[in-house]
Amino acid sequence: MELWNYLKNKMQMNLQQEICENDASVTFEEMIVFAEGFSKKLKGIKCCAILCKSEMAASMSLLSCFAAGVTALPLSQRYGELHCNKILDVISPDAVITDQDGDFQIIYIKDSVYKEPCVHPALIMCTSGTTGVPKGAMLTETNVMTNVSDIALYFGMEKSDTILISRPLYHCAVLTGEFLTALVKGVKIRFYSGTFNPVAVLKMLKTYGITTFCGTPTLLSMMARFKRGTDEDFLQHICISGECMSKETGLNIAEAFPNADIYHIYGLTEACPRVSYLPPNKFREHADCVGVPLRSVSLKILSPDGFPVNANEIGTLWVKGDNVMAGYYNNPEKTSEVLKDGWLCTGDLALLTEEGLLKIKGRGDDMIIKAGMNIYPQEIESALKLDYRVKDVYVRGYTDDKFGVQIELNITGDFLNASEVKDLCRINLLAYQIPARINLLDEIPKNGSGKIIRR
Repeated sequence: MELWNYLKNKMQMNLQQEICENDASVTFEEMIVFAEGFSKKLKGIKCCAILCKSEMAASMSLLSCFAAGVTALPLSQRYGELHCNKILDVISPDAVITDQDGDFQIIYIKDSVYKEPCVHPALIMCTSGTTGVPKGAMLTETNVMTNVSDIALYFGMEKSDTILISRPLYHCAVLTGEFLTALVKGVKIRFYSGTFNPVAVLKMLKTYGITTFCGTPTLLSMMARFKRGTDEDFLQHICISGECMSKETGLNIAEAFPNADIYHIYGLTEACPRVSYLPPNKFREHADCVGVPLRSVSLKILSPDGFPVNANEIGTLWVKGDNVMAGYYNNPEKTSEVLKDGWLCTGDLALLTEEGLLKIKGRGDDMIIKAGMNIYPQEIESALKLDYRVKDVYVRGYTDDKFGVQIELNITGDFLNASEVKDLCRINLLAYQIPARINLLDEIPKNGSGKIIRR
């Protein structure tokens, strides 16, 4: 229970600081008392899922698991029953903590087949599950403490700040990078309930004097689009992560929130999750970069043959450090695919600039190989988003029976017909990047954190 002692010691330095959701609030002191009391009810449980309607309830349940030394499996009702059941089938915990009836309950699962791993994890965080079967990344107490302390070192939040957490704790970036880091730094926490709504979030920033906000480029771009006047200009810290971001998108966000220090972050669940960060003083010049590795992280970029690449050459990103997971729960085959001699293969395509800054180019498994050409969907998406008429876009490859691999464009925006989109492509894209199929949609499908669901 080293993790709980670490968090408790930090929280005891700010006992009267608050965690709020809607009209409810608890102090750090009350959270400690609750967690240590409720932890006694978890005796004998090895792995406990957390499935709460309230994010405050989820946070209290999470700390209780830490205090009891029980492996916590965060879930989210925002993703629906089917998604949660998928994860429960993969992990099969002993019990579930829920606030379904307005009070905390422990539901014991009699037919659980949870197999305790050799390395006891503090958390099992599942991959987003937007494609395929979810995988449970096992994160140890050392993983969590290392990443939280590294984030706290560079992230400029102070005790006088208030952070608005708009996404569920189901996401590792939210749980570690926002919630636990805020606890450690003594920051006031406010949870946003419900589906993301940029107008509602902007209103909350003003109503509650929010100084710190984290989100994906998509979410922050939406907020920038709906922002009016200077009501939200008291934001002091913004973290951007979760998707590839063009320099233009970053500068648009910076223009909308001129008083904020903006950090561009890169990470993945398997790294607990933060790997690198771009400090605010480099943001305007290098907004499309994700900066330098965290204190405890090493990285390398390798060619398909396994050799280091030169500056500005694209390869696969590998990371190493005490933040890297112990492996996937009960899945040695998938574990061996991504973990090699302590190094984690992220599966992301990246390069290092001549200045030594990391730039993510996209997912290796998203790359489209057409007629021998490597095509990165994010490059096409970024180019098209430069047009003010484009609201959202995503690109994927597909196989045509006659012509082989082709490009499909899915787009939302203020277009009258497909011919306007075709003209836009011809103007902004290289010949081999022009899509063969264009779909005009009312809405791009996204998961609960605002990431595009690439199917």
